[in-house]
Amino acid sequence: MSEQVPTTSHREATRDERSELVETSGGNPLGQSILLFILLFGAFIAGLYVMSLLTPVTFLVGLAVCILALFGAFAVVPKFLS
Repeated sequence: MSEQVPTTSHREATRDERSELVETSGGNPLGQSILLFILLFGAFIAGLYVMSLLTPVTFLVGLAVCILALFGAFAVVPKFLS
């Protein structure tokens, strides 16, 4: 018995499947991204400044601000924007 040949070739089918896989989301609003960047970058720079005041308390406070800014940038923001 002979096998039926599909109407579309294997190459065309994989091309269609790939085009479905590479579709991306619309992205995030530019204003929101700029606002979050300024807020988190400003907090990080402020933390570095406070750390440079050379007292143990201000160093620890600045370190905490830097850690919170980095945590916000890499853990909270991706969950918030997705």
